[in-house]
Amino acid sequence: MTDTDALRKRLNEIRWQLRGEARLAALEEHLAAVEADGDAPLLNATLTALVDCYEYSTDSTRLLVPYARLLRNLDTAPEHFDDQLLRSVYWQFKWIVYKLRDHPDVPLDSIEDALTQFRERYSEAGHSLHPYYEAEHWFAHYIGDRERADRAAAQVRATEPDSMSDCEACRVNDIGDMAACAGDDEAAVAAWRPLLDGRLRCAHEPHNTLADSLLPLARLGRLDEARANHHHGYRISRDKDDMLGYIARHLRFCALTGNEARAIEILAADRRAYELPLSPDTRQEWLEGVQTLAAALRARGMGDALLAGPGERDWTADDLHEWADTERRELCERYDRRNGTTVHSERSRELVEPDRRYPHVPLGLKAMPLIETAPEPVEAEPGDRSLEDALAHAREGIEDAADDRAERWLEVGRIAEALGAELDPADEAEMLLAKAEPKTALEAAQDLAAIAATLFAEAGLPGRALLCRIAKAAWGMRAEPAAFGPLAPGFLAEADALTAAAPADAARARAQVLMAQLQSGLMLGERPGDDLAAAFAEADAGLAVIPGHRRAALARTQLAMMLPEFETEAEGRITALGKAFGLATDGGFRYETFISAFQYGSMLNQAGRLGEALAVAETGIAAVKHDYPPFPVAALHLTAAECSINLGDARAAERHAVQAAHWYDRAGETGCAGVARHLLGKSLAMQQRGEEAVVILEAALADLAEMHEDEHWRLVDSRYLLAENYQRTFDAQVGLTHVLEGLRLMDEGLPHPNPAFYAQSAHLAGELLERTGEAKSAVDAYGRSAAAWRGLGSLSAAANPIRAALWARLRTDGADTEAAVAEMGALATELEASWRNPDHPEDYRDACRREYAKTLAQESRMRGDDEESEEAWARRALTSGEAVLAVAEDGEFLVEIGVQTAHNMIAAYEELGDLDAAGTLVDRITARLDPEAHDGPRRALAGHLEDARERAADDATEAEAGEDDATEGGSAEGEAAADASAEGQATERD
Repeated sequence: MTDTDALRKRLNEIRWQLRGEARLAALEEHLAAVEADGDAPLLNATLTALVDCYEYSTDSTRLLVPYARLLRNLDTAPEHFDDQLLRSVYWQFKWIVYKLRDHPDVPLDSIEDALTQFRERYSEAGHSLHPYYEAEHWFAHYIGDRERADRAAAQVRATEPDSMSDCEACRVNDIGDMAACAGDDEAAVAAWRPLLDGRLRCAHEPHNTLADSLLPLARLGRLDEARANHHHGYRISRDKDDMLGYIARHLRFCALTGNEARAIEILAADRRAYELPLSPDTRQEWLEGVQTLAAALRARGMGDALLAGPGERDWTADDLHEWADTERRELCERYDRRNGTTVHSERSRELVEPDRRYPHVPLGLKAMPLIETAPEPVEAEPGDRSLEDALAHAREGIEDAADDRAERWLEVGRIAEALGAELDPADEAEMLLAKAEPKTALEAAQDLAAIAATLFAEAGLPGRALLCRIAKAAWGMRAEPAAFGPLAPGFLAEADALTAAAPADAARARAQVLMAQLQSGLMLGERPGDDLAAAFAEADAGLAVIPGHRRAALARTQLAMMLPEFETEAEGRITALGKAFGLATDGGFRYETFISAFQYGSMLNQAGRLGEALAVAETGIAAVKHDYPPFPVAALHLTAAECSINLGDARAAERHAVQAAHWYDRAGETGCAGVARHLLGKSLAMQQRGEEAVVILEAALADLAEMHEDEHWRLVDSRYLLAENYQRTFDAQVGLTHVLEGLRLMDEGLPHPNPAFYAQSAHLAGELLERTGEAKSAVDAYGRSAAAWRGLGSLSAAANPIRAALWARLRTDGADTEAAVAEMGALATELEASWRNPDHPEDYRDACRREYAKTLAQESRMRGDDEESEEAWARRALTSGEAVLAVAEDGEFLVEIGVQTAHNMIAAYEELGDLDAAGTLVDRITARLDPEAHDGPRRALAGHLEDARERAADDATEAEAGEDDATEGGSAEGEAAADASAEGQATERD
């Protein structure tokens, strides 16, 4: 081998290495060796490999220098370029204009010259100008020449691509990007659809498009799709240095859509970007992502939050924002100087300071707790509504017990203050009560209630005054739970005295006192007695007979919501909650519907009444207002998610679980958020969306440990789901880690509510061990699974891991095939005995029959070997096949194993040349298949038979043709022999 041959071999070895700086370093070192060797074709091949590697690096603009050299070689010595090298040079030319454009120090004239060359060289070579027009469009868009960009875009649409154009995936991304840049999000998403649906792929797709689509989808309100694209896109792009631009888009998306916690995680995971030699355009995109996140945190009042920054240290959001802004501006100014416009800076500023608010996109991942902020003071001004109208509206709200009655009276107060108007005592009292906030300002609220009571008394409304004094005392229980008890008899006496003059207020007052008494006792750890229960019943009856009084109906509903506290059994609590929920919904009381649904739905779910629980939870969710407390909102969604999962509606479960996770995070309930993420991951797995499921389930593991130990089984369940979905996404090693950890937890005593879960986990571990090449360990895992199934008394379920263990054992060194066959036969014998045992339940016997049939089929397959003739295989297949079919037909037909066996037997009959027997078999099996339910298997069998007959006919035709050829050949040979004989005889005579 010459030195040149060795260098060529080394180049091929480097090309097979993974992309990255190590490969680049090897190519750069190899280039020096090739230059010293002096072989021109090899030099050109090395330069093209270097250009290709730079294109997929952190700074792809580095390809400009080697490509310029390559192009010079082509122009001066084209004879050193074969067809493959020539194609590479033209293919790589497409990248040049973009790299020149992306580098701010390259003059515009140089870019225009490259564009001209691009067009001329492609035209001379006969290539489509489709990629040229794409490059011209993006250059024109880049410098802000809208007219030129539109003309080029039209040419892109009008010009047919060819083999030198970008792949279809990249072209589709380009069309969508053009629409997005034109402000047409709907058209962009429609154009990207083949990529978003996974129908097109390449080295950079769908990674690029998934990142591009995030904010357009958010703007369109398609939040579920935006969430899915983030989970999928970030997972497949992370840890790839050449995709840091895409990661920056994920960072900005999270920062702009209320997912600052996720953005902080991304920044920390990809902090290497600060130190990498990024191309200028990628560095700018990274800086924009960093600045957007820092700005979002500052807007939340979290300027002192620590973020991953340059210099391998953490920076405050304030400091990082200032640094990123300075760096970004300086870079943009370089582009502006080169371009002669301010378009570049303006576009970058729009990215970091968008002029629109994006909707919150719940990701199902960690979210920051809701920050309780005091409402901004509203400037007192009359507005459009007159004081008279506002008063009428507010009074109507009181009479109707409207959900927004407090807001109505606050509006009255603002208008009155702006006008300098005095309110009547009763109206002034209502307005003061609307201002009361006992949860956040107890003493101030009590003072307002006392003033309101005085004003109501002045207005001749003693019942309303009494209710204010009861409210003040009840609010005081927050500080002193025992303080209300001594006051209750006096309040009740006052209520009795008001019965004749103000029956509705009297009844409401009794109810308020009784509810406060119950609450006080519960706060002191006391169980309510029979006397209080009787008083509740009497109060309920009194409220029930006040017709058409909305405030009395509301009081009755609130009273009913406390009735479950008197019940000690689950069924009694469910009945009581059902009454409260019915009163709330019938009365149209929004907040009470919300709270009662939260409690009632949860109890129904625990009782296994899933359909009812789901309906109740969805009713409660429909009643939610933006200012309702986050924990009950989360709990309603969790109930709906769990019911939907158990009812098999994965899509609905996903919708509710993501909301549950979001609201639990807002409430600061980490463990509960973990439960919601577990359900979300499970719902995604049920939809075969493994890329998204693993992201959510990994997050769930971190949170579930904070839940009560009764919920820790979800840790094991999440591990199993992770293993299963990593298996689907072809990452068996990571999946194996999870399932083995789940088994360890169960071995240490962590139970799962499903008794069969250990057996299922051990079987999955066996599958993953086989995939990772650990057949011996797989045998052990399958053995654990089989033992667990036997421990549950299920031989039929144990059969599958037993068979799997035997096959895995045959893949180990020194495997004993005869012993494995014997064990398979012993399993078949055991299954047959269980099937035929009349003492077993019918369902179990049928399961044993099914597994017996499978075992017979696999035993026959295990008996085969490489030395077996085709005829011997066929006869064995027919013998075992008849045995399997005899079992499959003994009872309700076992469709799957029966059809599979029939296909195998058709192939065997074809090998033996007995297609009549194959036809009889097909008729026999088809007769056992339902024409509607099993249309597919019936057609498959008929098609298999037809194909076999066509092959047989073709073979017969070829055989006849061969015989004809042999006959013609034989006649010719005979004539030649006769001629030769005659010549010989003539010679002898001569």
